[in-house]
Amino acid sequence: MKALKYLSLIFVFAILIACGGSSEEEVIENKPVELKGYEELDLNPWGFEMAIMVPNAEENGEPNVVLTERGALEIVVGQSFGIEIMFGEGDIELLKMDLKEDLVFTSEIIKEEENALIYKQDIPDSGIKTQHHFFYKAQLGSNVYEVRDLIDGSYGSAMIESMLNAAKTLREVKAAKVAA
Repeated sequence: MKALKYLSLIFVFAILIACGGSSEEEVIENKPVELKGYEELDLNPWGFEMAIMVPNAEENGEPNVVLTERGALEIVVGQSFGIEIMFGEGDIELLKMDLKEDLVFTSEIIKEEENALIYKQDIPDSGIKTQHHFFYKAQLGSNVYEVRDLIDGSYGSAMIESMLNAAKTLREVKAAKVAA
């Protein structure tokens, strides 16, 4: 009978421990993710209630942030970091279909995740350098954002991987209200 009580007690503790992790995960989710050599950039001044990690200004220069006429937020830091963030559908399957049906470029998907795609494009026998790109779908609250490298930039595969890692740090940050 004592053994049954001890087993019951162990079972209850196991259930309590297993169920206790969810609130801790929620707190961690809203904390900024740390990337070595990166710092957080608040995007509220440009009308986007979010923050993202970008290469630190001390080593790479100050970020150049521009809100384009088409509503995209372009962020450039130095020569090796250039992304755009915009509202969108985040339809990775549609992008994959477009890449497959492209009549000019041959495309190859390098890495595919649930919300991300890294791919390269080439024009065979043209002498034009292979282009590397990424696409990331970010869900912040009820809004969907598309994050990708700048189309006019020329980035190597390692740079693309770094920009994708930065895109994954995107988190919602509400603007501070100013007291009147």
